[in-house]
Amino acid sequence: FFCADMGWEKAAAGFSEIPKGKSAAKIWLNPAVYPIFGVLGVAAAVCGGYIIKHFSGSTDIAFSKSVRMDHNHQGGTDARISSHNSRFGMREINKSNFNMFPFSWTSKDAIIASHRTD
Repeated sequence: FFCADMGWEKAAAGFSEIPKGKSAAKIWLNPAVYPIFGVLGVAAAVCGGYIIKHFSGSTDIAFSKSVRMDHNHQGGTDARISSHNSRFGMREINKSNFNMFPFSWTSKDAIIASHRTD
């Protein structure tokens, strides 16, 4: 039961956040949570890679003062425009056959070729 006039000291009395004899590492570094840390790490790496690619290659973002002063700052260099137009990720992998256990991916061209009668 929570009372509005109860102070936080009284509400938290006897509540130990970390049990005696255990450290934060013993609580959080449990082998059962390793997959969660792995997924979060991969997700952070993908998001970070996309942000770096976007900020370094987008033609809409200009850090240089001379480019910002230009009324038509669309990147300026061919390398920046090429980076902006490139796709991030596995865009080309679906064009070929590959196996990643337990999945087996067959490309659209291979399926069409297997159904051809000529």
